[in-house]
Amino acid sequence: MTSRKTIVITGAGRGIGQATAEILAARGHRLALADIDLKEVEAAAGKIGADAWQLDVSDREAFRTFLSEVEEKAGPVDVIINNAGICSATPDALAQDPVLMDRTIDVNLKGVMDGTLQALALMLPRRSGQVINIASLAGLMGVPGLASYSASKHGVIGFTESVRIEYTGSGVNFTVVMPGPVATEMMDGTSNSPFVTMLKPEEMALAIADSVESKKERISLPRSSWALTRMTSLLPAWLSIRVNRLTRVDRIYTDVNPAVRSSYEERIRLGHQDD
Repeated sequence: MTSRKTIVITGAGRGIGQATAEILAARGHRLALADIDLKEVEAAAGKIGADAWQLDVSDREAFRTFLSEVEEKAGPVDVIINNAGICSATPDALAQDPVLMDRTIDVNLKGVMDGTLQALALMLPRRSGQVINIASLAGLMGVPGLASYSASKHGVIGFTESVRIEYTGSGVNFTVVMPGPVATEMMDGTSNSPFVTMLKPEEMALAIADSVESKKERISLPRSSWALTRMTSLLPAWLSIRVNRLTRVDRIYTDVNPAVRSSYEERIRLGHQDD
């Protein structure tokens, strides 16, 4: 590690966010962890000696206040990891709950955009900093059962790539992370495909943590899912659909076990957010 950094992570109470925080804390960085679930984020922060805040990333003013408080307590924010996200799975787009559809866009896309812009306002005068935005391979192509989620992650990729170009030479670096399926609560009750590898949160977290030092612009794991996604995205639509059916990728989020998944769906309906 070249230097100790002050790093903000949203959606840090569980999953990838929590796993990333543990790795970065072990490397000596100072962490400010945020999550809408105060109990969970305080528990996660307590394990690694980090600071914890309750934050709904869809609340723009709350986000601004949070970053201001972090800077007052811990000094200038060097890195922000916009990780908070939710994922509702439905048989098709018409079956989506309008409340969850709106919430998905507010958290996954608007929350990332606001977090990026507010961090930029702090970093640009210092000509130093890094914004790491967590997207998904679902942001590179459509995913049956995840229409709103896929739309939000397409937006994260497009937004991150745009601001990278706009602020080239500013001293601020941008990283977009595109995981395949990760074994967090987001995958509860979903189906499997023999062609899709399920990552452990720690595996994805390690790649994110490494990007704090490497400043790598794009990260996607596992490589097999990245290759399958890129291949199908280049095919004619009819052939891409056929490949998805043959590989059973189209069933992962449409053929779910409601008894297993209902707990997660209800939790995000109540406002929880964690990638």
